[in-house]
Amino acid sequence: MIKSIPHRDPIFNSSLAALLISLLFAGPCASAGQEVSESASSEALTLRDCIAIALQESPVLEASRFDVASAREDARAARSQTLPRLTGSATAEIFSGSPTSKFSVVNTGSATGIGVGSNNVGLGAVEIYSGQLTYPLFKEGSILGLNTAPAVASRQARTRNLAWTSRLRREEVIARITDAFITTVSAENRSGFAARRVELLDSQVGITEEQEKQGLTLPIDLKLARSQLSGAQTLSKILRQQAVAGKIEMARALGLDSPSELHLSNQLPEAPEPPSAEQLLGPSLNQHPSLQVQRAVIDQAKEDYRLERFRLYPEVNLSGSAVHIDDFSPSSAEIYTGLVTVTVPIFDFGAQLATTRARLAKYKAERARLLSVADDVTFEIVTIYQSIYVLSQNILALQQEVAKADRDVQVTGSQQQQGIAPPLTAIEKELHLIAKRDDLDGLQVRRLMLYAALQKAAGGSWKWIQ
Repeated sequence: MIKSIPHRDPIFNSSLAALLISLLFAGPCASAGQEVSESASSEALTLRDCIAIALQESPVLEASRFDVASAREDARAARSQTLPRLTGSATAEIFSGSPTSKFSVVNTGSATGIGVGSNNVGLGAVEIYSGQLTYPLFKEGSILGLNTAPAVASRQARTRNLAWTSRLRREEVIARITDAFITTVSAENRSGFAARRVELLDSQVGITEEQEKQGLTLPIDLKLARSQLSGAQTLSKILRQQAVAGKIEMARALGLDSPSELHLSNQLPEAPEPPSAEQLLGPSLNQHPSLQVQRAVIDQAKEDYRLERFRLYPEVNLSGSAVHIDDFSPSSAEIYTGLVTVTVPIFDFGAQLATTRARLAKYKAERARLLSVADDVTFEIVTIYQSIYVLSQNILALQQEVAKADRDVQVTGSQQQQGIAPPLTAIEKELHLIAKRDDLDGLQVRRLMLYAALQKAAGGSWKWIQ
């Protein structure tokens, strides 16, 4: 919570004016000190600063970006499989033997000196150049590669799935760093209350000991006071450890080498007004990342079903090749081939039909699951929404109790100055005030964490950190 700046009296203002005049004539030394002060203040990170740094340093988001890039390249590769494919090769061969196939183009006459007879080659060499063309005219739903085949559409749907999943991961990182910041700063701020409570309880123990010696209190009162002091000391230690643990977590999330390099602002953000139910559960709910992920899963399941269904159809492939053979002499040969192959699935004991029905059932299941995802998102948002309103009501009631306890402390302090109220009464009133303030801070921190949870549940469509 943002603490108000205390009012400065005229004496303080005069001292401040004198200090400013002295600093004005200090010259370079004053400028250097001012730069150091500004540098130290600039190192204090607010929640917004921590979120911005965490989003850049998060390994989860970096992995998600690579996943999306990989899925995008898979979709391009699947698209390329539906287009013509041209390959080429060049080889050189040395051989000997009877003339057959390639050997028939070799000059085996005595003029070359290669052959040892009209039907044999002692040692010969040829160079071969070839090119092959493969073009799937109709295969697995692809028509000449001009349409979006199911295999390509399935990978595109997976890319959308990963992209929306990355949005969800982003909101998770924001929620995690927000919880860590609020918990850490709250623990540091509550340490002041804990220290003051220890100080008051220590004084209470001392006073109770003196009163016991005088016979004014019972031994059970001293035992109770010591027990309260021990509990307050334990709570103070727990808060310090909680702050240390939170800084370690924050430093790791922000990519810092040591928690000592981390300087957090001690001001927690103000809690805004809760958004309206129409804003959270209205038309924007249809664009929730969880629903978009499920829609992408549905599209992927649909394309997988279409792919298996098209595998029941015949396939048509165009193939062609050109081969040039030369034996390093005037004689050479060329071979050109072209063919259209039609592959017809005839009988496989129903394996492909069963696979197609399985993909169809999965597609229908994912489509039905969309309503379940929408119900889960709505339930989570409504639950957090109601918790925020309940906490807000408790905070209003507790603020009145804090105001009343503060009044009692002031009245008791005035009575103590007049010698009317005993010292233990003033201590008890202040302890009561500290307990109420601590409870109020705890509820306000809890409400801030619920705001972070609400932003995560809404998928980032509503942001409370502006």
